[in-house]
Amino acid sequence: MAIQFERIIRRVKYSMNYHGSYSTRDILGSLVARWVNSGEWGRLKEIPAADRHIGESVRRFILDRLDQVRRRGEQAELTEEQIMLPDDLALIEMVELAELRTWIAARVDDLEHGTLDHRVRIPLAQPHQVGQVLRLHILGRTQRQIAAALGISLGLANKRILEGTNYLIVLQGVEQGIGA
Repeated sequence: MAIQFERIIRRVKYSMNYHGSYSTRDILGSLVARWVNSGEWGRLKEIPAADRHIGESVRRFILDRLDQVRRRGEQAELTEEQIMLPDDLALIEMVELAELRTWIAARVDDLEHGTLDHRVRIPLAQPHQVGQVLRLHILGRTQRQIAAALGISLGLANKRILEGTNYLIVLQGVEQGIGA
């Protein structure tokens, strides 16, 4: 159980600090996020696990997107063999991280509206403010920028990030069946 919870902590923190970049993995990650949001993942989740073929679906989506980009730019012949895509396990991990980022964004929306999940016993004095701080943090703002934007102290911005992160980690643990 401790190992599962440690994995959840790492993944939530990674997803909250993800701001995108131009690395190949991050570009692929953003394409996987588009695939998740396209509705295809929702459709595949309804199919038995053995028949899903997630990797194949994601690969097709990525190759289609690369083909669209190629049509707009210089015309250089690029074959599928020249494009190195991750294996199925790496693609599935990218799908899980994209889902987690979507889940985090939805939970931050809940906090901004003052909505707390009753299953989490961590008291949040001001969920609305915690949600605002987390939203800015996820957008890549520094703690100093967050404090200035919300008119709070730097220490309080730090505290709200910590409270919100802990809340999200525990909630993700509960949803994964740890400590439920």
